[in-house]
Amino acid sequence: MSRRAAVVVAVATALAAGTASRAHVVYGTATLRGLVRETDLVARVRIVDVGGALALQEPIVVAESLEVIKGNAIDGPLRFVQHGHGVPLYTKGQEVALFLQRIERSRELGSLAGQVAWVSIQEGEAWASSPSLVGALRAYAALDRLPPAQQPRALRRLTVELLASSDPRLASEAVRDVALAGTAPIVTAEDLPALEMLLGSAAAPIGVRVALLAELERRGLVEGPAHWAKLIRETPGSDRIGVVRAAGAHASAAVTRELVGLLASDDPVLVAAAAISLGAPGNREAVEPLAKLLASDEERVRLAAIRGLGRIGTPDAQARLAQAAATHPDPATRRRAGAAIARHP
Repeated sequence: MSRRAAVVVAVATALAAGTASRAHVVYGTATLRGLVRETDLVARVRIVDVGGALALQEPIVVAESLEVIKGNAIDGPLRFVQHGHGVPLYTKGQEVALFLQRIERSRELGSLAGQVAWVSIQEGEAWASSPSLVGALRAYAALDRLPPAQQPRALRRLTVELLASSDPRLASEAVRDVALAGTAPIVTAEDLPALEMLLGSAAAPIGVRVALLAELERRGLVEGPAHWAKLIRETPGSDRIGVVRAAGAHASAAVTRELVGLLASDDPVLVAAAAISLGAPGNREAVEPLAKLLASDEERVRLAAIRGLGRIGTPDAQARLAQAAATHPDPATRRRAGAAIARHP
């Protein structure tokens, strides 16, 4: 995964989690789409038992199959072990979706094949069964049964549908797929009407909107500056902080104007976030507004302004830092300004 894709994935999952307090994603793991493709059995189950252990101290989980979504029908209970970091924690009676591989496929656990048939490779929070999740899983499983020539278009349609899902976790998984697809046409210009509507929808998780905009801009499907400026301007409440931080990686004159406007806010957290995001290399228009913040009564605001000026790195920005390092009445501010000059001589 490229660094840019990793950043997009992190932003999407972290911000989307704000709309669903239980959401948890282990970065670098398979998406929901990837889990369906990689595993031999996808099933909706009820957890029967979470006790017991095998010779290698791997805990056994026992489940009753309620519906097989991918794979062959199951006779009797499902017994499986879990493998990976941060595996889901299950409770008796819980209805969840499982993603299982035949244990003989596991390099580490294949020797247990005579004791248990399945291994779960899922990491992160359990996927609690819901109509929206089951519908998505059925659609992913059906997609893989299509002739190869039909799969790309079907995947596009499904991805766009899930991006707009009212389930924030499904939407987050879909935008992770878009980021991880690289240049593959998982979304195209044909999808723009629906995607631009989603970008402007206050009902959509802000993390999904931010990550989707970054991806559409990267793919050359939208002109980013106007969209970023609008998102900064129109996003309310605490979600705006996340947008401001994300916008810092997408510097433009339009974004600078919006961020400078936020410096007059009476919310020091928002002001500090805007000051840091204004710190794009060579962003001369931000030097004077950031320099004024050095007189703020709020320490976090002053330090954010120093960070922004240091990242801008122009001679004018360096001069403002040098002045603060020499004359500012607060010792901590003088030290930080001097350190910023040393980092960006």
